[in-house]
Amino acid sequence: MGLLKSTFGKSLRSVGVDGALVSAVLALLAVGSAFAAEVVVHVAPTGDDAGDGSRGKPVASLIGARDAVRRLRAAGKTGPVRVVVADGTYRVAEPLVLTPEDGGRAEAPVRYEAAPGAKPVFSGGRTITGFKPVGEGVWAAQVPEVAAGKWYFEQLFVDGKRAVRAREPNRFWYYMEKVEEEVLNAERGVDGRRARGARQTVKLRTDDTAILRGLNPEELKDVNLVVYHNWDNTRRFIDRFDAATSTLVTTGAGMKPWNQWKRNSHYIIENCKAACDAPGEWFLGRDGVLIYRPLPGQDVAKAEVVAPVSERFILIQGTAAKPVAHVTFSGLAFRHGQWLTPERGFEPHQAAAPIEAAVQADGARHVTFERCEIGHLGIYAVWFRKGCSDNTVRQCHIHDFGAGGVRIGEVKSVMDAKEPTQRNTIDNNTIDNNIIRNGGSIFPCAVGVWIGSSPDNSVTHNDISDLFYSGISAGWRWGYDASTCKRNTIRFNRVHHLGKGLLSDMGGIYTLGPSEGTVVANNVFHDINSYSYGGWGLYTDEGSTGITFEDNLVYNTKDGSFHQHFGKENIVRNNILVNSRERQIAITRAEPHLTISFERNIILWKTGPALSGSWGKSKTVSGGNCWFNSANAPIEFMKKTLAEWQKEGHETGSIIADPLLTDPANGDFRLKPGSPALALGFKPFDYAKAGVCGDADWIALAKAWTYAPVGTPPIPRPVAVDDTFERDEPGKPPRGVEMSVEKKDGAAIVVTDKTAGEGKQSVKLVDAAGLKKTWEPQMGWTADYASGTATCAFWLRVEKASVLNLEWRDRKSVPGGTGVHLRIQDGRLRLDGAKTLDLPMDQWVRYVITGTLGVEDGKWSLAVTLPGQETKTFADLPYQHQGFRQLTWFGVMSTANATTTSYLDGVSLSVK
Repeated sequence: MGLLKSTFGKSLRSVGVDGALVSAVLALLAVGSAFAAEVVVHVAPTGDDAGDGSRGKPVASLIGARDAVRRLRAAGKTGPVRVVVADGTYRVAEPLVLTPEDGGRAEAPVRYEAAPGAKPVFSGGRTITGFKPVGEGVWAAQVPEVAAGKWYFEQLFVDGKRAVRAREPNRFWYYMEKVEEEVLNAERGVDGRRARGARQTVKLRTDDTAILRGLNPEELKDVNLVVYHNWDNTRRFIDRFDAATSTLVTTGAGMKPWNQWKRNSHYIIENCKAACDAPGEWFLGRDGVLIYRPLPGQDVAKAEVVAPVSERFILIQGTAAKPVAHVTFSGLAFRHGQWLTPERGFEPHQAAAPIEAAVQADGARHVTFERCEIGHLGIYAVWFRKGCSDNTVRQCHIHDFGAGGVRIGEVKSVMDAKEPTQRNTIDNNTIDNNIIRNGGSIFPCAVGVWIGSSPDNSVTHNDISDLFYSGISAGWRWGYDASTCKRNTIRFNRVHHLGKGLLSDMGGIYTLGPSEGTVVANNVFHDINSYSYGGWGLYTDEGSTGITFEDNLVYNTKDGSFHQHFGKENIVRNNILVNSRERQIAITRAEPHLTISFERNIILWKTGPALSGSWGKSKTVSGGNCWFNSANAPIEFMKKTLAEWQKEGHETGSIIADPLLTDPANGDFRLKPGSPALALGFKPFDYAKAGVCGDADWIALAKAWTYAPVGTPPIPRPVAVDDTFERDEPGKPPRGVEMSVEKKDGAAIVVTDKTAGEGKQSVKLVDAAGLKKTWEPQMGWTADYASGTATCAFWLRVEKASVLNLEWRDRKSVPGGTGVHLRIQDGRLRLDGAKTLDLPMDQWVRYVITGTLGVEDGKWSLAVTLPGQETKTFADLPYQHQGFRQLTWFGVMSTANATTTSYLDGVSLSVK
């Protein structure tokens, strides 16, 4: 017999009670708290945060509810918590902050939920009233807080839609004529490659500057310059504008050397009163006057006009060791979040990586957002950061966000932490069955769903659309260094209507770095349109490794259904790839290891080549594919027939045959009986399962959206080149010039202040022996001169060992080819037709080329001025290729295959 201590402090003799029963009693005593009564806190618009949260005395906010829960717990209430939110609109001035004490337990979770039948809205904005017509279709309202300097906003929502901040042009964009940069602080920034401080001077086309010419300095201070360059955008304030020269000056960080603004970069001018000239546009003056031009049929007197005050709604502040756990938000709407442009603007960052989220979590575990709405934002919607595991976003409507949708992980890998104790695991998060659309209005470079340095996450059954950049991005490691982004599952998503012709270098799915075990399957990617290159469906960028792409449908892309920049051991299998306009399947960089296995796919298209890039040079495995051009154009594989290509070890068992898709022109990609792809081992899959699922209303909401046509932007007008290199940094490559040079044995293209043909600086081209590409170093300028008389002038200084080729090229006409070609070798200028001229060594010589464009049998002439001599002219020279019509590129190539140095200066190019 033993003694059992009761909770009342008395000894009880367990007479006739065996050990099992004693254990059961102890267990019940230990877990008694699990059966504690549920705690219910009520929230209502008519409540008061001083209330106790009862039905009769509800609190008025989520912050009030959180505080009420804290008080109840302090009083010993330890059961599950339900915060029940009544219908209505709640104004949010500051975010709800949850710390570990505000979390729950598996047996006693915390829920913030809408009352039955209610649709509560938490708005970070204020309603603006008092609009009156002021003439010419404009309405105005006075905002006293703005006039007093206590408030300012850069977003406006009218009748549930984002209004357009006044901009020019109203559609599409303008093109830069020239960009020069002056480094102000040569210290490198956080990426180690950009100058921390620099001043950019931008030459604009005079016709595009009318909107700036009438502004005084105070008005100019609030104007934004928004530049789009490849996958990036930059947002800056303007320091000054010179009407006489049509140039503006702006200050910030140095441009990315690998993604600069340059000639013909496209941009808009935003936030200028005179630009408020189209329906749906608005402008806010510092005097507090808000003007708005209504949309057709819109009654401003009855419209709901909301301007944001708060940026965030929810901040979860836990750690991996002490998380905020077991919290659910259900049925709540969070709307109207702001973003204000900081003094130095927004510098370009891929995926808008520095931009935070309206709902942001650190150290969250088992936190769920279900059936919520998050929309009308200035930044990202949701971000699970360090220490976040086992969280879920499910069946949420995420829309109209200034940046992107949902983020998981950090931009820095936990593997980079100096000490293991610093590592915060981010894994096993689920993004499922959400509608994520209509984003990037402020940061078009942002992503629908972004996974950084984080493994074992699941992104499934989402509808992601109407973005300017990639739909899904997984991985954040450029190259093959170690990465934690492994084993992510990306399945059954419908990702579509991306790019919209604004940015470049994007994919429906975009991957980076080693990602072994990641699976991209059963998705549908379609309607992806880039500005220039890179509107791809499946895009494996730098170092992507160990990813399986299987059972995906890709159609209506611009630049390729699949593109691999460079990567390792990726599998592309059993996909249906249809109608990319420019090319179908591409690999850019050849590498010695196995790059991809490309097997049992259906490739159907009308225009462009089947393969492009380094196919044939890359190590690949391919076979069992069904290729067919529905326009009956000849199919070649890197300029070879299928039989010739197969003899070289490619496309084993592949065929050219109609795969017999049911009706691809009208979106029916099912295989008909007897499809030849079936005999190759292709396994049909049900692509209709991709996208959101569940109740009919939810599925209907995903479909209830109208996508604006992309349209055709204006072609950049011919722009003159005038590069003196005087503003470039000595020792660095020149800005705004196309260059390619292998970094070997000193080979380089850099600016120097040691010699110049005019001014104080020039460009030095240093060649070396044994370069892989014999035409490097190469530098050039893109032109678009279709007709007229083109003039190209420059200074050259060479040495005896210099070997230079200078060319005009036509890359548009058929057959096109090279027009002007002159060669310098062994100290002599050599022209086609055996004409030569001795050149002085180590001295500057001036060259002027004039040529007729747009005609058959066009001619060109060359004027050469040697030091101290009269100009020597070579007239009526024929172009090298008879098909030359347009001047699309001018360039200089050093082909010495030896160590030698040449100099170039004062390059100009124009057409009349």
